[in-house]
Amino acid sequence: MELIIKDLETKNAMLETHFLVQQMYKNLDYKAFELALDEMIMRNDYKMVAGFCDNQMIAVSGFWLSRMLYCGRYLQVSNLVVDDNKRNSGVGKKILNYLENKARNLDCNKIVLDSYTENKKSHSLYYGEDFYIRGFHFMKDLG
Repeated sequence: MELIIKDLETKNAMLETHFLVQQMYKNLDYKAFELALDEMIMRNDYKMVAGFCDNQMIAVSGFWLSRMLYCGRYLQVSNLVVDDNKRNSGVGKKILNYLENKARNLDCNKIVLDSYTENKKSHSLYYGEDFYIRGFHFMKDLG
């Protein structure tokens, strides 16, 4: 399978990923997705890449750049989604490699991501790409 990965340059291009992102977040309607994108773009300079096979979008990932005292400049991968029908075909690995090269070109020291503890299928991909667990991501609900 030949995968072509493209940077999505506009909010409208990012909005076209909704059908894939919704595979991960079933209750995320289009309007809520649009509002979230607006805020993420404004606050984090959020960007997206998408993978295409035969001119069909089959994968997407968001990302942004940031800096922390403990690790320096880094690229944060966010919401890597591969179409349900294309999983386990190497697409996720290709998206991660693309983002890793982007991080290197942007002088990042690290590439990082969060993965739900119950999402064990993705963990084997991340371990296979030399990601490691550095710590815990703690959360507290406020509502």
